[in-house]
Amino acid sequence: MYQIVIARKLQGRGIFVTEDRNEPNVAPTPTPDGRIEERPVILGRKLAAKERRTLLEVRNKMKDHFGGTECHISPTAKGGGSIEGLCMACPVCYTHGGLRSGKGGNYGHAGIVLYDDAFSFGDSEIENLTLNAVDTKTYRTGTALATETFLYGGTFINVITIKHDAKEVLDLILDSILSTNSYGARTRHYGRMKNEIIAILEGERPVLTSYELIGKSETMESAKQNVINLANKKGAKLIDIPDINSKSHKEIMLAVDRLPEVQEWYREVKSYLG
Repeated sequence: MYQIVIARKLQGRGIFVTEDRNEPNVAPTPTPDGRIEERPVILGRKLAAKERRTLLEVRNKMKDHFGGTECHISPTAKGGGSIEGLCMACPVCYTHGGLRSGKGGNYGHAGIVLYDDAFSFGDSEIENLTLNAVDTKTYRTGTALATETFLYGGTFINVITIKHDAKEVLDLILDSILSTNSYGARTRHYGRMKNEIIAILEGERPVLTSYELIGKSETMESAKQNVINLANKKGAKLIDIPDINSKSHKEIMLAVDRLPEVQEWYREVKSYLG
């Protein structure tokens, strides 16, 4: 098992909301002095979905290796009620899980990558902006269309747990983290993020959470020291951060694809779905 500790630093404006709401997601956040503050939070499922899509872009460029098929996140059932989209036969489905319909019924696989919510150090600003349309003939703005609420800047601490011991799987998840640079809504314009790997722990059991770390840490430097303290206290081992820059996305994906347990899972899925 691995646990990855990440500093996620928002570069400018970002929109982090749940559906049908215009307010930023916030959560009661513990502080080192024992108080609870309402602070911005980035939901773990939102981070997971974005980083899964980053991996799917790589996987789908390699579709010839996967029988000519593509794999996509498809949240709704197709005609006849069948669940399609996810191939359930690639490293991305193996690590992140999913559900698919087949002749033998529905096949579900729980992901082995678990995302905590990312908690703020309290250094983000909340900003309201009024959005206007521009007349392309006169170049004048019309009436206000809407008011949007943004987060501006700030650092979030996040923990990802990988329920697997293979370093190839660790490399794949690190590749998804370090290759994704925008999160939240309307990422064409907003949500630029710089992800920095703070530490990686290896052990038999999870030893920390994002919530625990933010409650002990005033700064990122103190968070690093708290990771070391928790690792020593609970018997986990701090390992060197792998240098994945020397490998291509394709090499990292194929290394997981070749793992015996992944190949065995492919056979199980195929036998079940027909």
